[in-house]
Amino acid sequence: MNRQLLSVAVVVFGIAFSLAQSHSDQMKNAADVPSSARPVIYVMPNALASPGSPDSSQVVVDSAHNGKEPQVAMIYQELQHRKECQAFAENMIKDKADYLLLLQHGGGRGNRWAVSNRDGEVIASGQSVQLGNSVKDACLAMMKNWQAAGH
Repeated sequence: MNRQLLSVAVVVFGIAFSLAQSHSDQMKNAADVPSSARPVIYVMPNALASPGSPDSSQVVVDSAHNGKEPQVAMIYQELQHRKECQAFAENMIKDKADYLLLLQHGGGRGNRWAVSNRDGEVIASGQSVQLGNSVKDACLAMMKNWQAAGH
């Protein structure tokens, strides 16, 4: 009887291990895909003040909000850790980005965000109380746009 139980346990363990390995293979992290094959996100330090000088450069308004530190590094951290954002590559060079993400802390009113494509067309915007939810919503909007564009 003990031998039969042991045999059954070995078979069940083998099946469970095989299923877990198969699931692991299917769920490969999108971060393993080369960044050149993934859409690239650039996090804007803050809103642009004006079109800039006659040479078309743009001036960024101070990146702090009410004397607080900017959230740019925290936003990049969220982008790297949110499962909804794993299909994207983050970059700190604006010219290499497919999407520009502007996320501003609303000073007690939550966070407001807007996403534009590389041509500057706003594709989505929204707000939420938590920074992580704002980043998640922005990633979902960017992925929807990326897929709709046939990538």
